[in-house]
Amino acid sequence: MRKIKKTWITSAHQGFVDENLHSNTLAAYELAAKKGADMIETDARMTKDGVLIVNHDEDVKGYDKSGNEVKLVISETDYSDIKNISLLKERIEENRIPTLEETLHLAYFSGMCINIDLKEGIKNAANVARLVAKTGMRGRTVYATNGAGAEAINLILSIDPQARFIDTKQNYTKEALKTVKDYPAKCYVYTGDFSDENIEEIRSSGCMLAAISLNEDNTKEAFRHHPDMAEYPHTSDFEKIEAELLKVN
Repeated sequence: MRKIKKTWITSAHQGFVDENLHSNTLAAYELAAKKGADMIETDARMTKDGVLIVNHDEDVKGYDKSGNEVKLVISETDYSDIKNISLLKERIEENRIPTLEETLHLAYFSGMCINIDLKEGIKNAANVARLVAKTGMRGRTVYATNGAGAEAINLILSIDPQARFIDTKQNYTKEALKTVKDYPAKCYVYTGDFSDENIEEIRSSGCMLAAISLNEDNTKEAFRHHPDMAEYPHTSDFEKIEAELLKVN
C-alpha cells in the first residue's frame, strides 16, 4: 500500500504559542519544532550596536526586570538593553527577544528551515545572509524581500547561493525577476486569496506557491491548489489540521 505523506513545507509563522508564551521567541520556535514544523518564519531587525534580533515591529514593547512597561526603538537601542526585556510578565526567561543568530542556531539543530522577513529590506540583507552562512543554514533559508526585489535577491545570492525568496505576486512577476537566474526554482509568491483567478496569476509568474494565514476553516480551500509551502499563524494548530488533511486525501 502506498504510504501517505505530506510533500509541502509546513511553516509556523513566528513559531507556535501556548498560554503565557509570546510569539517570535525561542520557546515558540521550539514548540513549533516539537509539533513537526518544517520551517519557522521570523523577523530580522538591527539594533543600534549592530546586533540582528528577532522582532516584528520597529520597537520593542515589554517589561523590564521590575515589571514596568517599556517601549524601546530597536534602531536607537543597544542589544544589551533589549535582551533584558520580557515580552510578557509571565515566564520571563521564555519570553525574551532572541538574536537572529540564536534563532538560526535553534533551527540548525532542530532540523528546521527558516523564513527570515527582512523588515528593513535591502539595508541589512547582506548581514543577514552572512549570518545564515556562518550558522550553516545555507540551503535552508528563505528570505522575505519586502519589495526589495531583484537587487536584494542577487545581493543575497552572492553570499548564499542556495537561498530562496518570498514576496507578493505584485513584486514577483516575470518582468521584475528577469535578472534573477533560474528564479522559478528560487522564488515563492505568498497569498491568502485562494480564488482560482488569483492562483492562476501566481502560477503564470512561474514562482512557487506559498499559502499563508491557514487555519481550520481555509486549509482545504488552499490545498485545492497544491501549495509548495503552507504557513500557519502561531495560534493555528498545524499538526492537527494537517493530520486531518492527510486523512481525507
